[in-house]
Amino acid sequence: MFRVQNGDTEALRKLYHTYKNLLFGLIITILKSREEAEDCLQDVFTQAWEKADKFDAEKGNVYSFLVTMARNKAIDRTRSRAFKDTLKEDHMISDFTLTPESEGKNPHENLELHERANKLKNALKKLSDKEQQVLYVAYYNGLSQSEISEKMDIPLGTVKYRMRQGMLKLKDMLISEDIN
Repeated sequence: MFRVQNGDTEALRKLYHTYKNLLFGLIITILKSREEAEDCLQDVFTQAWEKADKFDAEKGNVYSFLVTMARNKAIDRTRSRAFKDTLKEDHMISDFTLTPESEGKNPHENLELHERANKLKNALKKLSDKEQQVLYVAYYNGLSQSEISEKMDIPLGTVKYRMRQGMLKLKDMLISEDIN
């Protein structure tokens, strides 16, 4: 990310290849439209390039920076009038289970994507039920912390605390798993 901050386009390309599948999975889960998710992913990396100077390693890691950016972009899209109009014109979108796309990817990429998804699912299962619930509602239903507070009838501070604790625990679990 420091190289991106200094205008290194090769570093941005590497950042994209490292995080594109993870971020796309998050975005498509919120938007439920492949075309919208692809546009949103492009917006995320454009914003990462344009706002690279906003990244502060003391406040968090690159993963958190990009995931937060992707989530916020996707939520902003769901709230836009154009997105809502598109959904009305399209067929009804039903709940679905996200499976990694294999089109255009080599078997190694598919295996890596499935392994990452499984690691994340297993790590999520290790969180408390309350942490799992707020993270699921935030990242898979695309609700803001205020909306979660209202929907679940819990204080906003509690929502923020559970999300932060859950994310920190996930980060620690995923990092320790990569080391092992």
